[in-house]
Amino acid sequence: MKYFLFLLCWCLPQLLLALPLKKPLQIAERFVAKEQWPEMRSYLSGEVLQQAKQQSLGQQIPPQLQRRCQLLQQDSASAVVTVELRDTVSRNDFYLYFAKEESTWKLRAVRGLAMTGVGQQMLEVLTTMPASEVAQYDQRHPAAPHAFTVGNLKLWIGADATIIEHFKQNQAEFKQVVDLVQARQYFPPRADVLALGEQAANADPAISQILQSLFISRITRRDTGCGTCLEFLIGGLVENTVGLLYQPDAKAVPAINPDSIIVIKPIGNGWYLYKTT
Repeated sequence: MKYFLFLLCWCLPQLLLALPLKKPLQIAERFVAKEQWPEMRSYLSGEVLQQAKQQSLGQQIPPQLQRRCQLLQQDSASAVVTVELRDTVSRNDFYLYFAKEESTWKLRAVRGLAMTGVGQQMLEVLTTMPASEVAQYDQRHPAAPHAFTVGNLKLWIGADATIIEHFKQNQAEFKQVVDLVQARQYFPPRADVLALGEQAANADPAISQILQSLFISRITRRDTGCGTCLEFLIGGLVENTVGLLYQPDAKAVPAINPDSIIVIKPIGNGWYLYKTT
């Protein structure tokens, strides 16, 4: 009997790994795990299947990084799972997109905010700048001084949790900007004056001062294609942007799409973290 129990305990983990995976979250956890996954290709589709190597993504990730998967949204046909990688000094996020093909969930795309390496390089230059050069920098960039740019870059390249925590610590100031925009009617429903309204809102001294204290580049209604959402743009390059979005009507919040808006994370009270590509 004791030999049977020994064999059972030894084989059970292998048997569990071989069981069919029925949920997107299960597939995601297996895809980013450190262990080999022989059945991987049967759970992949589209671009992910075409790009797949012999190793899973988890085997290619440095082994010291912790991996945390969380189901962000799921309906009968699609699902999105967020993945956080972290160690003692850094955190990073990417997103997995699933589609149901017949009766099987398959991973079809992987996304993360692109071009953040440029922001990291800029941050290294600014944070190692001597005090005398900082003063000169501030003189040359009065609208975006050194302290603002450093804070802004940290948010741009920061983890989702870092951005969300920044929002929660300053929620009253974010809401104050919303109130000012609404009271002064900077964004009327007419599309032909949208750009002028955006320019006027960002030039408003009261709004501009708050945005600078929050390390927000600008407010807009043109970054996600929502039209009725107020977007607090942090930064990014080309179409790879990150920011915070206010839309109290959940039905009007734009949908996640791996080819445009790669993530919309609800924070509460009509606020969301968003990223585009």
